[in-house]
Amino acid sequence: MQNRINQELSLSAKEYILESNQISIIPHAGPDGDAIGSSLALLRYLKKLGKQVKAICPNAYPEFLTWLHSPEELEVFETAEKDCTAYINASDLIFIVDHNSFKRSGDLGKLLEEHKATKIMIDHHPMPEDIADIALTDTAMCSTCEMIYEFIDALGDNDLIDEGIAECIYTGIITDTGGLSYNSSNQRIYEIVGNLMAKGIDKGKIHGNIYDNFSAHRMKLLGYCLNEGLELLPEYEAAIIHLTKETLEAFEHQDGDTEGFVNYPLSIKGINISVIFMERDDAVKISFRSKGDIPINQMARDFFNGGGHINAAGGRTYDSMPKAIEKFKKELPAFYKNL
Repeated sequence: MQNRINQELSLSAKEYILESNQISIIPHAGPDGDAIGSSLALLRYLKKLGKQVKAICPNAYPEFLTWLHSPEELEVFETAEKDCTAYINASDLIFIVDHNSFKRSGDLGKLLEEHKATKIMIDHHPMPEDIADIALTDTAMCSTCEMIYEFIDALGDNDLIDEGIAECIYTGIITDTGGLSYNSSNQRIYEIVGNLMAKGIDKGKIHGNIYDNFSAHRMKLLGYCLNEGLELLPEYEAAIIHLTKETLEAFEHQDGDTEGFVNYPLSIKGINISVIFMERDDAVKISFRSKGDIPINQMARDFFNGGGHINAAGGRTYDSMPKAIEKFKKELPAFYKNL
């Protein structure tokens, strides 16, 4: 099948790359497998073009993704603010990957918004904001990692994709599709996976590093979620998981420990909507999932300052946990009725 990325914009982006002296790559705050995978795949490609480049995460990322990179490739802004700020300020080209709004850049948002460098966005989320000189966006793509593959391929540089780049791309694809279980019906995705395997990736190793590399505390927290923290609303085909700050602390929660928890209730017969509320220091973070054509991103966008894909979205509120859950329950009947 034909490459699905905009080739004209891709070629324009490469002109900026070739003219640049220093490049920063910025994934979204609270980065997941797709954000980290796409950042590292792009970084390694740009290094093969002879560029000075660094990926800078706004904040911490899941421990189960650390195997993907070496320390010099990626820094975390919240733990190395001075060095990261200096590097970004000295960059004349900035890539915004796996997000389309500076609001999702965390504490880096203001710095990026005011920076005069050329900005290139590569993202697959809906409703992109006008924040980049070149915006490569496509909601039909399963992941930003798929877009990175298509970007490199469109520039005629597929031969530069080595095993290390392929591992990063595959990581983003499988983590953003639940192991190719949703948002992955396009035949092109499987052609790309086949091409990545031809680059020498070890699927078993990657799956083991991602899905069989959790702490005992995480597994105990999952057990709590499915026992004490789960509430079913069968009349609306919905389930809620709620985790207070005290509960997270009791289970020694680390960033990334709850990755994928929101998907578990969807395996219950008759449940097509799943939402997890997590109380943090400054806000309640909310993850939304749904099946089929249920536009759960609408709920996130309309009521919880969020957005995302039709079946996978996120949001947050500065209300208390009880008020956040109360608000969801209040809006759910009308949302369900209009499906």
